[in-house]
Amino acid sequence: MAAISRFTLFKQLRASAFEFQRGIERETLRVRPNGQLSQTAHPESLGSALTHSSITTDYSESLLEFITGVHTDKNALFAELDELHRFAASQLDGERLWPSSMPAVLPQQEDIPIAQYGDSHIGRLKTIYRHGLWHRYGRKMQTIAGLHYNWSLNDSFWRQWALLNGKTGDLTDFKTNEYFGLIRSFRRHSWLLLYLFGASPAADESFTDAPTPTLSALNQQTLYAPYATSLRMSDIGYSNKAQADLFVCFNSLESYASTLMDAIQQPYPAYEAIGVKKGDQYQQLSTSILQIENEYYSDIRPKRVAYSGEKPIHALRKRGVEYIEVRCLDVNPYSPVGIDASDVDFIDLFLLWCVVQDHPEISVAECLQLMTNNQQVAIKGRDPELKIVVNEQSHGLTSLGTQLLESMQLVAAQIDSLTGTDTYQQACAAQLEKIQNPDQLPSQQVLADVKAQGSFLNFSSAQAEQLQVHYQAPLSSERFDFRVEESKRSWRRQQDIENSDQGPFDQFLAEYLRQE
Repeated sequence: MAAISRFTLFKQLRASAFEFQRGIERETLRVRPNGQLSQTAHPESLGSALTHSSITTDYSESLLEFITGVHTDKNALFAELDELHRFAASQLDGERLWPSSMPAVLPQQEDIPIAQYGDSHIGRLKTIYRHGLWHRYGRKMQTIAGLHYNWSLNDSFWRQWALLNGKTGDLTDFKTNEYFGLIRSFRRHSWLLLYLFGASPAADESFTDAPTPTLSALNQQTLYAPYATSLRMSDIGYSNKAQADLFVCFNSLESYASTLMDAIQQPYPAYEAIGVKKGDQYQQLSTSILQIENEYYSDIRPKRVAYSGEKPIHALRKRGVEYIEVRCLDVNPYSPVGIDASDVDFIDLFLLWCVVQDHPEISVAECLQLMTNNQQVAIKGRDPELKIVVNEQSHGLTSLGTQLLESMQLVAAQIDSLTGTDTYQQACAAQLEKIQNPDQLPSQQVLADVKAQGSFLNFSSAQAEQLQVHYQAPLSSERFDFRVEESKRSWRRQQDIENSDQGPFDQFLAEYLRQE
């Protein structure tokens, strides 16, 4: 008897399975009105970057990160994200929120301020890790901003999906295995997200310290790649030579954890030359290929909320995958919050479609080909002659993208038929229109506007000013007071952590790095 297809099983799910749980992390640089990177400290009124649950920093003091809670209601998700932007904007003294993924006008490497997290052991660890990134890759690469999309399926889905697949009892391992199947499908097709949502075809000339064959000069102020979709995800963005041949296996939780731990424990000669310390000052956390797992620049990650002081990989191994984090999305410079509602609908659909697909294991050879596909689409995805390789067969991007979206339409139609809407079919149709009319791609629109306004700086500065008008709409007094109090509470939490630390930092660091 032939095995029942996953799509046939999927069609037996009820409407309650499709209340997706979502959260967004949006990064944005603070800049001066002239478009230059802010070099001031993280505003005290925004709270502690160490302990604030919603407003923090990433690599730099200037790189804000807004983090929503988990929402099944899409409107509530956007309302919270918008509130965070407007509150933060109200606390900036004449500064603006930069709307683009590629950074503002940058100073010399050493003048880009590294994020500070206080004097606690965990705070020092976070700052030292960023010093390590500086010594390994330079500071400029770390000023690129992205949008991370956190997503999980609800309990109703898992109960139904498990029964349809003949699984009962504790579902921890079943969920973990299904999430890793989703990840493998995602990695095979993530080039499509780079093509559809890439919005960084150009950069300010200050981004590079030396000429690169990837980029050409549009004019004296702007560098670009004529057919690029996402410089952020290209070889001039989040990439490095040490990780170029790094194989992290997504075939199971254990293979993922063990290959990642191998990289965390494997010394790398160039990093050994830097050393862990220079005198009493830490230069990095370790001399391995990766200091910690977060240094691995993957387009998607399996995630589990970790306890205080617990390494993410340890949390995953102990308690399984809780959600996934999509990391390949550029910030949409035309949106006040970096993403549109229709885009969220499509990403939900894309991820569910990945669950429904067959997802065989990925070999080392296929993994390398998938990385090549993504690089090709990132740097020249709008080239009509571009081909990508899938299952050792060469495909035109337009025809393959159309085929995938038509497959997603079947999943969209099934969801919409159960929920009584056409939301997902409309979201899929909007992306199909981009495939058929590349002028609608964000990367093409951005490049056209950069050319029309004379430079990347002019375009992004104009967008920052336009979005500033949106951010100036005041919050209600109740919501504003809540955000003020939340910031004050975060400072108290940081103080509590600093007061509760025990033992020397060196001992804390050694114990932290030993976790597996």
